Amino acid sequence: MGVFEFVIALVLISTIGGALRRRDPRRPLQAKQPAADRSEIEGIRDAMHDLSGRLQRLEEERDFYKDLLEAPKGRREISPPESE
Repeated sequence: MGVFEFVIALVLISTIGGALRRRDPRRPLQAKQPAADRSEIEGIRDAMHDLSGRLQRLEEERDFYKDLLEAPKGRREISPPESE
């Protein structure tokens, strides 16, 4: 791509961006946002905590199976328990 094509591409992108910006006017901000209910915030916090715990367990499980697959052949086989 030469300098001339680069300049033409920049002008084209700038023109399209300006047209799109004028086409979609920004809405004015609302003066006051409705306050979230305390119970709703607690529910969201509990859901996030639950998801975090699930994600941690999934990561541990993933690491376990990854280590199992990458283990040498001897360790991959299940050995019978030792009898006394």
